[in-house]
Amino acid sequence: MSIKIGIINCYADEPKSATSAQLFVDNIPAAIIINQCHGEKINEISKYDGYIISGSRSSHKDVDNWITDLRGIVKRIYDKNIPCLAVCFGHQVVAEIFGGNTVINLGGEEGFQNVPTKTGNDTIGLFKGLPNSVKVYQSHNDAVMKAPPGSDKIIYNEKCVQYYQYGSILSIQSHPEIGVIAAKRFAKRDNKDEQSVLNGINEQNIQSHKILENFSNIVKQHI
Repeated sequence: MSIKIGIINCYADEPKSATSAQLFVDNIPAAIIINQCHGEKINEISKYDGYIISGSRSSHKDVDNWITDLRGIVKRIYDKNIPCLAVCFGHQVVAEIFGGNTVINLGGEEGFQNVPTKTGNDTIGLFKGLPNSVKVYQSHNDAVMKAPPGSDKIIYNEKCVQYYQYGSILSIQSHPEIGVIAAKRFAKRDNKDEQSVLNGINEQNIQSHKILENFSNIVKQHI
């Protein structure tokens, strides 16, 4: 079944030609980048079968015009009940829009960290086929401390809310699009110790990209 997933690019500090949002496309063949942070519009929200809101080096509390516009897009996605994966910055934006509790400069998490994948004995579709827990790349300072009222299947770690579902929006703090090669590149860029960032993850044992595969399947099942 053919699907079309729109990647809403929120990396406003990067040029269109060199965006971190490309990491999603590398893992989801059906994905198309929408450079919303560079002024690209989504005129018809139902044009895409699903959406992913990328991470960002902006703060979810910023008042840039593109972030204000993004809040409107998120509300339209929710109203149309379109499957959406909100990642890191997107996770925080969604929580803020719908009444969750978010903070800036919490202290953050960096590198591959263990993220729980279950609430009690409940199997969460986004984590289907994954152990409880799984190492997923983290890179954030802002955080969600309380999911929006009415959220389902909320997962915490010792820092903050790592996952919640709000209607058709599946919201995750970590970065399932980031694999070993990208993590090594970011470690070098940020002058971080590579082995600390990888935290035991290599090309043979990485599992987090399964999250993106699961999201694609959720979109297929929805249409």
